[in-house]
Amino acid sequence: MAVSSHAARSPGAARRLRSWVACASLLLGGCTLSYTDTMQRVDRDLVAQQPQAALKQLESISGGKDQALYLLNKAMVQRMMGDYDASVQSFEQAKPLIQYLEATSVTENAAALTLTENLRAYNPPLYERLLAHVYQGLNYLQLGQADSARVEAAQIDDLLKRLYPNADAAPNGGDAFPRYFSGLVYENMGQFSDAMISYRQAYKSYKAQGASDASIPRDLQESLCRFADFLGLTDELNDYKQRFSLDHWTPVSLQDPDGQLVFIYGDGMGPVKYAQSAVLPDPVNGHFYSVTLPVIRRRTRETYAEISAGGEEATTSQVASIADDAEEQYKADRPKLLAAEFARNVTRAVAANQADKSAPGLGSVLSLVASAVDTADIRNWSTLPDNIQVARLRLPPGTYDLTVRARGGTRVLKDVSIRAGEITFSSLQMGSLQ
Repeated sequence: MAVSSHAARSPGAARRLRSWVACASLLLGGCTLSYTDTMQRVDRDLVAQQPQAALKQLESISGGKDQALYLLNKAMVQRMMGDYDASVQSFEQAKPLIQYLEATSVTENAAALTLTENLRAYNPPLYERLLAHVYQGLNYLQLGQADSARVEAAQIDDLLKRLYPNADAAPNGGDAFPRYFSGLVYENMGQFSDAMISYRQAYKSYKAQGASDASIPRDLQESLCRFADFLGLTDELNDYKQRFSLDHWTPVSLQDPDGQLVFIYGDGMGPVKYAQSAVLPDPVNGHFYSVTLPVIRRRTRETYAEISAGGEEATTSQVASIADDAEEQYKADRPKLLAAEFARNVTRAVAANQADKSAPGLGSVLSLVASAVDTADIRNWSTLPDNIQVARLRLPPGTYDLTVRARGGTRVLKDVSIRAGEITFSSLQMGSLQ
């Protein structure tokens, strides 16, 4: 009662209290909870192999500061529906928003400094930005638009050069598979020197992430040998042969009578974030302090897919772990997040002390409200798979039904066309929380 009485006699203190409580109500009942609840429903629909229902759920979070994240999720669900044209449009709408978010507004920074990270618009980390180009490139490849896919490969290279101009690999990972994918794009266009450059860069990135030579994706091992052989890079070829224990590969041919099928498989459901929070009282002044940080949780156990067509069979191998990329990004971001938590607590402590001068006890109320509002930012691009896998088949020209056996059962992708001397790209993402 004493707090209310003093607050009532101090119009300024009362206004501050009403302002903080209003902010708390808005944030605790607002967009963050709505986003989390919506994405949980989207997950359930995707696990049930109901992408149309998932797309309908997503519409409830369209607009606002998380529009880029909404569009990334929408584009992935449209891909799962096989609507590659619509997915292209969603990715293209997301791109300028992501570029704009590189420079976060002063207003958002000020609010986040005082209240919570959730007041910032979601700015995708590097691995998500690179995967947006990968999946857009795959959209174009599956639409038969190789030139547009090449633009995406060039944008991958431009982004990495701009951010890390003097580095062979991104410091927090996430760039190895996009480099490898770029190699596939250039190989598909017959630009073999560019393909070799991208494959070589992918190898360096995998190594920078701690991969052993034995764990480098098998298709990348063979591609490095094939193109080093074709381009007459004898010393480099001998080095790869020794590193990978390879002595046989299908040579590159300018007049290849067969065609190739590259199958890209999205395994399971991508990682999510949840909050770990602690609200601590100060026994001296009765104010409250909060520490709340996101934690990465993996939702899927890795399994592989078996594919078959025309009597040929192959098993997929992992080329990217999105769960690992998310964890590495979080490790890099954690010191910055802790510093932001410290800064918020300092700012709120100053505000609480000033409130106590207006009305004794008001500072405790304000600090408690602020601590309740301060929740971890648990947003991420959650419609990505847990990991990405690749398999390659060589087939005579013709039309095939591609059988895919994976954790979610057996799927048949009908009427896959194989042409001599060309690469056909096919893909599938199967959500599972096992």
